[in-house]
Amino acid sequence: MTRIRQLRKGFFSFLTLLFLSSFIDTQALGEVVSDISVNGNQRVSEGTVRSYLPIDIGDEISPNILDKAIDRLFSTNLFSDVDISIENGLVNIVLKENPIINRVVVEGNDVLDADLLLAHLDIQPRRVYTKKVAIDGMQKLLEIYELSGRFGASIEPAIIELENNRVDLIFVVDEGPLIKITSIKFNGNERFSDRKLKQIIASREKRWWAFASSSDKYDEGRLNYDIRLLRQFYQTRGYADINVKRARGGLLPDRTGFAISFILEEGPIYNFDKINVVSKIEGMDDETLLETVSFKTGERYDIRRLEESLLNITNKLGDFGYAFVNVTPDIKTNPQKATLDIQFNVDTARKNYVERIEIIDNSRTADFVVRREMQIVEGDAYNQVKLNESLRNIRNLGFFSDVLVETKPGSSADQSIIEIGVKEQSTGSLAIGFGYSSIDKSSLSLGINERNFLGTGRSVGFSASLSEKKSNFNLSLTEPFFLNRNLSASSNIFTNKVESGSATTSSRGFGFGLGFNAANDVYHRISYNLAENKTNQNTNNSSSSTGENNKKLVSSSIGYRLGVEKRDDRFDPSDGFFAEISETYSGIGGDVIFLRSILRGAYYKPISFDRFVLGARAETGNINGLGENVTQSNRFLLGGNKVRGFDGAGIGPRDNTSGGAVGGNNYYAGSFEVISDVGLNPDLGVRWTLFADYGSAWGTDFPSGVEGSDDDSMRQSIGFGLLWDTAIGPLSFYWADPISMQSYDKLREFQFTIGTRL
Repeated sequence: MTRIRQLRKGFFSFLTLLFLSSFIDTQALGEVVSDISVNGNQRVSEGTVRSYLPIDIGDEISPNILDKAIDRLFSTNLFSDVDISIENGLVNIVLKENPIINRVVVEGNDVLDADLLLAHLDIQPRRVYTKKVAIDGMQKLLEIYELSGRFGASIEPAIIELENNRVDLIFVVDEGPLIKITSIKFNGNERFSDRKLKQIIASREKRWWAFASSSDKYDEGRLNYDIRLLRQFYQTRGYADINVKRARGGLLPDRTGFAISFILEEGPIYNFDKINVVSKIEGMDDETLLETVSFKTGERYDIRRLEESLLNITNKLGDFGYAFVNVTPDIKTNPQKATLDIQFNVDTARKNYVERIEIIDNSRTADFVVRREMQIVEGDAYNQVKLNESLRNIRNLGFFSDVLVETKPGSSADQSIIEIGVKEQSTGSLAIGFGYSSIDKSSLSLGINERNFLGTGRSVGFSASLSEKKSNFNLSLTEPFFLNRNLSASSNIFTNKVESGSATTSSRGFGFGLGFNAANDVYHRISYNLAENKTNQNTNNSSSSTGENNKKLVSSSIGYRLGVEKRDDRFDPSDGFFAEISETYSGIGGDVIFLRSILRGAYYKPISFDRFVLGARAETGNINGLGENVTQSNRFLLGGNKVRGFDGAGIGPRDNTSGGAVGGNNYYAGSFEVISDVGLNPDLGVRWTLFADYGSAWGTDFPSGVEGSDDDSMRQSIGFGLLWDTAIGPLSFYWADPISMQSYDKLREFQFTIGTRL
């Protein structure tokens, strides 16, 4: 009976609803809008309201049209309430406008700054307030707190009603505790321990001593990065099938921390088996491309070698003029044999020509300064070798902290656009300093140097320093493209005075020179110098002879320098070599005759995928009086940055009484070093170096009163250093321990320099 009553009640309700609907339709049907009345609007004009309506005077009206009108007005977010009625053709619209936001306030925040939160909200005053605005703002604030590790934060939006239908929107914040990662676990890792894998990923478990670190805060984005790090780690160790099936982080039930878990499928360790290259480019020798592959059959799979080989093949194709070539590896694994076959497929391509070269981001340096270093110009065939040489030349200018190149498609398939992006750095310096040392006593220095004067590439410099034992003044000018030719011209005027323990040497003069490059990497330079030198022996505090007898001696000399430069960066090399020989002959008039010869060279090699740089440098020199005695002001001094651990002139013959360096007619010096940032955060711009230096200086034509005049024994030192790239220039800190020395040598175990490293 109850079921029957319910059915009857539902049936009668349906008939009632149908009757009322028919009555409304009947009442509205055929009614024509004679006028529209808008009431309750304060800020929104009547014309604006009418523009939102789907009806106008003269239209027939129905309930569906009225419902549509209400929906449209609500969708504008301008009104909190809308009522529409019709009577005798008059459509009466009564509105209640949403309030306007007067100001937005965040309260209760201590950890995060209010300005930061407001900027993230981006809710401006005079905006129309709706509940959606408040809810969206609450979600944005929760997001930024979660990124800060505060997953327990709560946000409550509230409004304070003001006059003239305005409101203050307030977000009341309860920041809650800082919730960090308390555990990281791995499943499926058979080859590597949890402890090892925890060192690979970026996320870290909470550590009481790492209070300044943010890596123990849970972050979904960092979790995805952890997956990439794990895959890369395994793929560099032969695991081609590594699969991170799941990585998940969850808040513990007691909300005291996050637990992260990774599920891995390692798979077997693969070795390379069959390796070949198949090119669709007509006339291209597959074997030539195969020679660039950096791995061989039988070696363990390493994704870095695969990526390196792809780059090598692409660069080799660029050497032949193919700028845009699709090279894809086809990898086939054999899990049963744990071997991996790779075929490099080279798609068809056409030789490219340079349509345009664009220099970007050089706000100060003129385009022509960069363009004249290019070994390739518009209209030339694309050549990767010449492009690499151009980049090296631009970097060697020293005007830019970074130089990047991007090759883009041109207006046709055989055209390319080379885009050179540079990041300019400071090329000028002004230094004013006052100092004190036990050697030089009080000192005052002034230095003005501009290596890129007015963005033209010219170098202008002036330096002066005064102390109780040293003074020097130097004014120089260098024009890198003299007469718009491949000639560098330079000139300088100088005066120097140095007081050592045994003598005071003063000199003044001027010089000029011309240089040019040939065959891209070979450089030549011819120079002339005219100087007046005088060395006064400090007879009260020395027993040796300078050989200059307190006379003014004029030196008129011509010099020649020949070298080859193959380093990737002259200021901070990591690959390549350079070698240089220079000779200076003095005797073109004047009072001083000698022939000075110096041979220098260096070699750098990156290893372990550029994570380490091995370097070696060496130099040797000799000065011959050509039948005359070589005086003290023309001899070699050794130490300082050439053999770290020793004073600036700490190695070689010394005066018996004063202990001052008198210099040697011969010297040699060198170093072996390794440089890397392994173990350091790359964002810091800091690298470490381990080095071993060696050298010796000996020989004097005035041996009386000199200790070690013919001692050519090798001095050696080992040490550690930090290289830091900063906004003011590269800083170098060296700690060196001399392990082979003579009793009369002068030591300096710590050195600090600003400028290019060795």
